Amino acid sequence: MASSTGAPSHAGENAYMEANELGYSSARKTHQGTVSQVGDPQFFRLANPGPLGLISFALTTFCLSIYLCGAGLPDGNPLGTVGPDQAIFGLAVFFGGAAQFMAGIMEFRVGNTFGTTVHCSYGAFWLAFAMLRVPSLGIQEAYRGDERALSFAIGIMLILWCFLTLIFVVAALRTNLAILLVLGFLALTFFFLSIGQFVSTSHPIAARRVTRAGGVFGALCALGAFYAGSSALMTEDTTWVRFPLGQFSYKSRRRAVADTV
Repeated sequence: MASSTGAPSHAGENAYMEANELGYSSARKTHQGTVSQVGDPQFFRLANPGPLGLISFALTTFCLSIYLCGAGLPDGNPLGTVGPDQAIFGLAVFFGGAAQFMAGIMEFRVGNTFGTTVHCSYGAFWLAFAMLRVPSLGIQEAYRGDERALSFAIGIMLILWCFLTLIFVVAALRTNLAILLVLGFLALTFFFLSIGQFVSTSHPIAARRVTRAGGVFGALCALGAFYAGSSALMTEDTTWVRFPLGQFSYKSRRRAVADTV
């Protein structure tokens, strides 16, 4: 349409577009309320992948840890012919492995270098752990007849993961108390489990006790990860509950230097 002066008139078009936008906004909010259970979530806001990574790690670790303590296993022996490796296989592949690795990739998207490295690393650990139990790969079959070599190989892998976890502890010194406890207990878990593997053939009774100690520390680590993941999950969009993480309140070195100048 054109006005009496010959210039195009956009008043009618603007009113039509505004009406459509209002109708779309109303329909969108109704859809949000029925699907996401959040009244008016922020569109195009990146989600926090931390809870997925922590909770997937926590559940898988806790399940393995109670098996390492002897729960639900024949004769309560975590080093027997039927042990934690078989029982945890599915969780290690799909939840502790794939889900946590995906969380690490999403941490990359939000610019969290520490989260990317930690979640991708432990997600890959769970996948590698599960691969040891796949018969078609023939990994354990290659060690048939030499159980000592197999236990030493696994022990070396675990002690290296203990070393890597200690690096993560140092890198997390300025995060919060919950994350430090999770990583600290995890380092102890890897340490005791590696010792249990090293002595499993020469001192089986001592190996069982050390492995159970590793399971206890693993359970403590998992509980801490559950807490930290739940804390990040409790947002103002969905709940009023808050879990404090024990944030450290000190200035950065750069700011401290700036204050003294």
